Amino acid sequence: MNKNHFFIGYAGNKRNEFNNIYNEFLKCNKDIKYIVEPFCGTSAFSYFLSLKEPKKYTYILNDSNKYLIELYEISKDENKLNKLIEELDEKLKYINKEKTKYNILIKENNIHAYIIKNKIYAIRAGLFPVAGSKIIDSFKYLLNCPIINFMRNEKIILKNEDGSKILKDNDNKESFIFLDPPYLTECNDFYLDHTINIYEYLYNNNIKNFKCKILLILAENWIIRLLFKDDIKSQYSKVYEVSKKKINHLLITNY
Repeated sequence: MNKNHFFIGYAGNKRNEFNNIYNEFLKCNKDIKYIVEPFCGTSAFSYFLSLKEPKKYTYILNDSNKYLIELYEISKDENKLNKLIEELDEKLKYINKEKTKYNILIKENNIHAYIIKNKIYAIRAGLFPVAGSKIIDSFKYLLNCPIINFMRNEKIILKNEDGSKILKDNDNKESFIFLDPPYLTECNDFYLDHTINIYEYLYNNNIKNFKCKILLILAENWIIRLLFKDDIKSQYSKVYEVSKKKINHLLITNY
């Protein structure tokens, strides 16, 4: 199991699935210059690809969550990241002093609320500590997250746009699109915007008609098999770390 490379826990993190994905990528990586993730999340594929093939590609990372992209932007700059940590630690003192303040802070519309909620609550209920105990001592752990080296040492373009637009804008022979959208029936409640209808877009725009190389990962169900029956190349099993639920993921490509 790969150690979490990202700043916070994140539903859909593909770090433990990289090898399955990479094996499919190797079938089409010739002449590829751009790695594009329209729904990047933790950018696990791009991150682990950069470890295997450093400084080889330009990465275009997009997500509809503006605070996720803001965190990426801040992590590029040491001074900005240190400033963010100082601000978060001030909020942490406020919460540790009076636990009821947590519910007030996470309702704020800013990056602090986004990080605090996802770190402390770790996506699932039940991890919030009992009265009298500290949540965490500091957010200085952010400085040691492996994703920082990736953000500062690779060529990266960050976007906060619609995933379908990113797919359309990068439809060229030099681009590899790693398409990992919110699943049709899994995990969507953990996305800031889970109304994105990438499925309708792909239904109306067959992936075989794109110039770019596309690798699409989706949780298996009968609808997905019906929509992509001719393009499913392989599959693998995944067990969710929290719920222990086991599902199959389908690797769908246009090559």
